[in-house]
Amino acid sequence: MNIEKILKYAIWAGLVGIFFIPLIVSSGFYFPYIVPKTLVFKIVTEVLFLFFLGLAVIKKEYRPKLNLVLVLFFLYIATVFISSLINDGFYFSFWSNNERNEGILLLLHLFLYLFVLTSFLRRTKDWLVIFEASFVSSILVSLFALGQYLKLEWVLASAAGERLTSTLGNPGYVAGYLIFNIFFGLILFFFRKNLYLRWYYILGIFLQIFIVLNTLTRGAILALSFSLFVFIFYLAFFHLRSNKLVRNTGIAVLLLGIIFTGVVFSNKQADWVKNTGVFRRMVSISFSDTTAENRLMTWNSSFQGFKEKPILGYGYENFYKVFDKYFNAKIYRKAGSVVWFDRAHNIIFDRLITGGIIGLSLYLSLLLAPLVYLWTHFRRKKTKNRYLIPVVLTLVVLGYFLQNLFIFESLVTYIPLFLILGYLSRFCPAWSGNFSQSKKAYLTMLIISALVFLPVLFSFSIRPVLANRGLIDAMIKIRLEKYEEANNRFIDILGRGTFGNQEYRQHYAEFVTGIAGNQNIGGAWVSESVIRVEREFEKQIKEKPLSARNYLMFMRFLNKTHSNNPERLIKSLVLSQRAIEVSPTRPQIYHEAAYSQFYLGRYYASIGEIERSERIFDQSVANMQKGIDINPQVVESYLNMIMILFIVDRNDQIQSYLDKMDEFDLDYHSEDKLIKIANSAIHAKEYNWTLKIYQELTQIAPENPDYWVDLALSYAYLGRNQEAIETAKKVAQFGGVYVGQSEAFIQDVLAGKFKK
Repeated sequence: MNIEKILKYAIWAGLVGIFFIPLIVSSGFYFPYIVPKTLVFKIVTEVLFLFFLGLAVIKKEYRPKLNLVLVLFFLYIATVFISSLINDGFYFSFWSNNERNEGILLLLHLFLYLFVLTSFLRRTKDWLVIFEASFVSSILVSLFALGQYLKLEWVLASAAGERLTSTLGNPGYVAGYLIFNIFFGLILFFFRKNLYLRWYYILGIFLQIFIVLNTLTRGAILALSFSLFVFIFYLAFFHLRSNKLVRNTGIAVLLLGIIFTGVVFSNKQADWVKNTGVFRRMVSISFSDTTAENRLMTWNSSFQGFKEKPILGYGYENFYKVFDKYFNAKIYRKAGSVVWFDRAHNIIFDRLITGGIIGLSLYLSLLLAPLVYLWTHFRRKKTKNRYLIPVVLTLVVLGYFLQNLFIFESLVTYIPLFLILGYLSRFCPAWSGNFSQSKKAYLTMLIISALVFLPVLFSFSIRPVLANRGLIDAMIKIRLEKYEEANNRFIDILGRGTFGNQEYRQHYAEFVTGIAGNQNIGGAWVSESVIRVEREFEKQIKEKPLSARNYLMFMRFLNKTHSNNPERLIKSLVLSQRAIEVSPTRPQIYHEAAYSQFYLGRYYASIGEIERSERIFDQSVANMQKGIDINPQVVESYLNMIMILFIVDRNDQIQSYLDKMDEFDLDYHSEDKLIKIANSAIHAKEYNWTLKIYQELTQIAPENPDYWVDLALSYAYLGRNQEAIETAKKVAQFGGVYVGQSEAFIQDVLAGKFKK
């Protein structure tokens, strides 16, 4: 076998193999659904590019022509590169992070992938092989998702509960990926004439539609429904209008679809709708829905940022700057709310922020211009079915665009997207000059690429992956309680200086916070690790000085490890001022500053500086109030304030905040929230309040003996002995150990042992 055939087989293997990357998952990686996929894609595309250059050197016909798609994508990359370069943080614009694994680096690899696709695949049957590979892979992805739907124990569990995630880890990614492949199946159905193959495509398409519906991804379901509606309309009234069976069936399907949709929405309160995931999700579409409100507020923040830098935007991976600066406090509804967005969840705003008007125009041109040339080409053809391919490819691009009005891309959706763009490039203008056809030019590129391959492989893939896997190793050591070994592992990971350090430092800080407060863990290395984390956070902020999240994490670390050290608390307050400049409307920053002031005030009180401590307590309460004023609809903000008021002995103000929550219809009358208030009251020895809270808790959960125990204690500490004894007798009715405890408690009450 000669070198030409070897190279061709290798390129074919690589191109086909890329479409099975969505199946890769490995728990040995931090972000196991993302990192291993991207790692394999980068390595395969680099090798493919080398092989293709070798083929271009020995075979002139494989020396590519520049086509419109390649030019537009290159210009888009150049635009975001320049935008990233002139804005702060180019390092992270280039590398991205573990969670996304995108950045300019992935765009460059996508360009190599597109370059090889458009240059190597020449015939329609070659492209069909690639479509076939993608479709087969999507069937396997769908079968994994089906196993999750059927709750098969031996299948990888869904990462999103009821919503199917298959091997992609995100229901939105699954839906977006399958939408492409549903249309690939339609292309193959009409190209292949074998009856058995056609049944295979039809069954595969229906399976994938079923999985898309059960990802419960509303944007994707709407996009797919609209695209399929248009396609069926086209078949019934244009492509197969002469076939009465197809036409009548198509009309019936369209009418039934419209009627059924109307029935579902008109019965949104019915049990059969509420108990069916896809129906429940679809009828819940509303501008008042939490997800919809968050999207709208995020888009508004994006628009505000766009107005500041409309031409080139902020560069890749810099959406957080806009989101922080124009953060809408209404996004923060409760503890646990998602308040850190790194994407606009909208293809228009994402492109406006990363590349401005120029970047958006180029990206939209990349999607639309090839379709224009495709339609122009097929309009000139005088064949019966001349519009089938343009309709299918237009609808798949439209489906991609519509879905991405509500989400964002990932590698698993980029791969089929660039397959479509590569195929469309066949119908676009292409140019070749002396340079592109010169053997010497390709030989030079091959030599340079071969020389830099290993350094690139090490820098772009191996070194970051070693750090990534090192984090998993550190986490395992923590679970095994090998704390010092875990600490050394973190030091090694951070010493590698990879793009993942922003994430690794956060995990290191959480680990050190835990061990610093654990009296069972000793050794000089613990105190050294606290100092080390502080230095790491200083690097964190230096790398991303406009990230409110970095400031807030640093403040929390300082507060949790202050150990009565006023310097750490003062440092936290300095950080809070910088954080407020970056993101002035985030309540959490004011809350954390209030905690710093509370700890600082308590420190000064402990050394006898009462007047100074009171002034600082005033500032703490004021900051808590600012957090409430920014968004007065958050229960946790009031609970934080009540906790502070109890501890700084300002109990006379507490009722006004309870009244305010009732006024805003904020439900704090639940066990978890009332217990928080009760614990604060117990710590402050305010037994009138503990009595009030536990009276309510015993009404909410009368079957819980612990609430009755605490109610009895509240009566006892208030000197209401008879009521304490009567309550203790109720505790005894729970039986078991409570009988003896109740009797002992009653004796203690009678002996006068409980005094406030």
